[in-house]
Amino acid sequence: MPNIPRAIWLTAGALWCAVVIYFSLLAPSQLPDIFLNIKDLFLHFGAYSVAAFLLTMGSRSPRGPWKPALVSFALGVGLEIVQPIVTVGRTFSYADMAANTVGLIFGMLLALRIGKRIFNP
Repeated sequence: MPNIPRAIWLTAGALWCAVVIYFSLLAPSQLPDIFLNIKDLFLHFGAYSVAAFLLTMGSRSPRGPWKPALVSFALGVGLEIVQPIVTVGRTFSYADMAANTVGLIFGMLLALRIGKRIFNP
């Protein structure tokens, strides 16, 4: 497999984070039906797994994977705080933050254990 440049991983991670922000700030009544058919905590887990995976794959931080993990964590906490302020029908949830955190740890570990072997041999 080809070596995918760091900029592509980081661009994909930034775009994914923009998608997460967009859907996180939509009123529940405006969400696509598919989101209503999937358990909320699975959506949080999946969204932050992908974000952490992409950002970790693009990271060359001397701090290792902790920088992309911190970015993903800050995004999740920030959105949980902002949601009830800017969006009708959204509430702050510790359960969502926990699912975000478990997801970002999973995505980070997946990138560290599997992703870099596959995409950066």
